[in-house]
Amino acid sequence: MTLVSTLGQSLDQVERLKVMQLQLASLQTQIATGKKTQLFKGLGTDVIASERAREGISRLDNYINNIDIVDRRLKLMIGAMNEMKNQAESVLNAIEIQTQQGEYEIGAVSNLARNTASFLRDLVNTKDGDRYLFGGSETTTAPLSNTGTMQTYMVTQLTSWTNAAIDTDQLVSSYNDRMALTDTIIGYSAPLSSGTAKNVYVRVENMTEIDYTVYANSGGMRDIITGVNMMAQIDQVLDKVTLESGDPVGTVTAPGATKQEQNDNFYQFFNDMAAMLNRALDSMDSELYALSQSQAQISKIKESHKLDKNIFADIINQVEDADMNEVAVKLNSLQIQLEASYRVTASISSLSLVNFLG
Repeated sequence: MTLVSTLGQSLDQVERLKVMQLQLASLQTQIATGKKTQLFKGLGTDVIASERAREGISRLDNYINNIDIVDRRLKLMIGAMNEMKNQAESVLNAIEIQTQQGEYEIGAVSNLARNTASFLRDLVNTKDGDRYLFGGSETTTAPLSNTGTMQTYMVTQLTSWTNAAIDTDQLVSSYNDRMALTDTIIGYSAPLSSGTAKNVYVRVENMTEIDYTVYANSGGMRDIITGVNMMAQIDQVLDKVTLESGDPVGTVTAPGATKQEQNDNFYQFFNDMAAMLNRALDSMDSELYALSQSQAQISKIKESHKLDKNIFADIINQVEDADMNEVAVKLNSLQIQLEASYRVTASISSLSLVNFLG
């Protein structure tokens, strides 16, 4: 039997089949992944838009991550500062109750202040992980330590006062004057005491940084630490406010030749302590308001970043995502063409002269 050579036709048909098989594989991948291509080069000229959008999302994710970290720190700082206020108000309420009653329970108030002082120190040293939050840029050093120098200083001043070596105005000045009662004496870290600690910022946008610094030796926090610790030392020196007949020899009271002078001197000091704590609470309110403003600002910027991310995601979807309806139509059409091509190839491969001539 004579055969008709169909090699050229067969090879041509095989090449067409290969092309269709590649197209089929591509369409099946698009159905499976929802993407037009698995390689950026497959996007053609749209690759630039895709890469820029992805870069934009990556940049925004970094900013959002920065914001989330600082938002957590702000919550810790605001919580700690509110608790400091609560503790200071507790001591202040005790002072005011004593003033209203006209009798001063030295031991009770001093004991309350002592317990509060210890808790306040822990709050001042609030951390986020290993990072201290009230030390400015010096995040690895505890802002406040219990060195004992503050207590020694305060006891010395109170003793000088009861011995009439200094008057009440000088006593008041001894804890209000930052040149007298220095940050170092209180126990603040060297960077805070020397003023070398820097502010802390969060980068929330390309050209925007937000300052969220609160120093442990800022006015409000420092005055609360000072006031509460001063109250804690009173019972270390004084036995009573005024001397009564029948009191043991050596009973220590506020200075004064008469009971009235002793009373006046004590309540001048006592009332200044209350005033100091009230000023500190007002100052803390201002600092808390500033932190709340920073928190609201970064939250607003975060929401803006989320909207921008959605825009970039839409660009990526438009460029990279396949139209499933369109792909399904093409896939169905290609399968029909491929089946027909297989039949044609089989027919060509089996041609003989008899079949060819008909």
